[in-house]
Amino acid sequence: MKPRILFLIMSAVHPPEVVAEQARALAPHTVLLHHDFAQAPDFAVGEPNVVLVPDPKRTGWGVWGFTEGVFHSLRYALDHLEFDYLQLLSPTCLPIKPIAALQEHVAADRTDADFSCVDLLEERDGLMTASYRAFAPEHSLRHRMLRRLSRTYYGASSARRDIAGVQLRSEPLRETPLARLRARLALHITRAWAHPAVGRHIFDDNLKACFGSAWFGARRPVIEWMVERFAQPDIQRYFPRVRLPEELVIPTLLKNSGYRSGPYNHCIVTFRDANPKWLGDEDFDILKRSPAFFARKFPVETSTPIRQRVLRELVGI
Repeated sequence: MKPRILFLIMSAVHPPEVVAEQARALAPHTVLLHHDFAQAPDFAVGEPNVVLVPDPKRTGWGVWGFTEGVFHSLRYALDHLEFDYLQLLSPTCLPIKPIAALQEHVAADRTDADFSCVDLLEERDGLMTASYRAFAPEHSLRHRMLRRLSRTYYGASSARRDIAGVQLRSEPLRETPLARLRARLALHITRAWAHPAVGRHIFDDNLKACFGSAWFGARRPVIEWMVERFAQPDIQRYFPRVRLPEELVIPTLLKNSGYRSGPYNHCIVTFRDANPKWLGDEDFDILKRSPAFFARKFPVETSTPIRQRVLRELVGI
């Protein structure tokens, strides 16, 4: 029996024809669509495999409502839809392989959750890039202090590296003893703040702080565990106050779930200004060689050559 895959798409401002084309590429599997009608009230998609999430949340870039919308949709999926595996997508995602390849992956039963993240206490660049987001409420004094320590640590360096579906600042070559001393002090102070007794945050040995992409795939038992854990008071108290919470709470829950994990299902070619770059014709060979099942960020015009070539030559539509 083929596994039942459910695709959850978080929609707000993208044209309906883009989501409609996406739904056709994912057929015959069901697409659960969370659309923020407050941002685009005239939005309508008539594809037969699309189910709308009722009572959608007010979403937006980096706001808690986006994370709420994801978990509101996951709860609806558990209560009303039958599925074995759920994949979260944005409207700028498209498959880069036939959907049968994802079916084979799920049927092989090697992993329970497919995602990517960094443990902030094990990855130095992760700690120094994202500590001010993870270990302090946004707009707080602690947040400003940790952000300044990050700037002190990296100095004027613009070096970056892509990992876990996000971009981290990369440790520069420090040429003077003073620069090395400042960096060591910034690192030691940040590590001290990462300790729960000092930083007064939620993380400890039982909940490791993780940072990464929010776009994951997971089996139904993992979704059930995530939804239950997300509803707990400690999560609800802490994460609404941090900056860009979806890149923290979703990877943190997945990493701490204890389920078998596999690699991220998405291909991101590179980043520009901390956001995935828009894909173009020059990226086709990279997408073709990628072991991932999906890629982002595709242009939002359905006539774009890279979209049509990927759907025709890689997906088989």
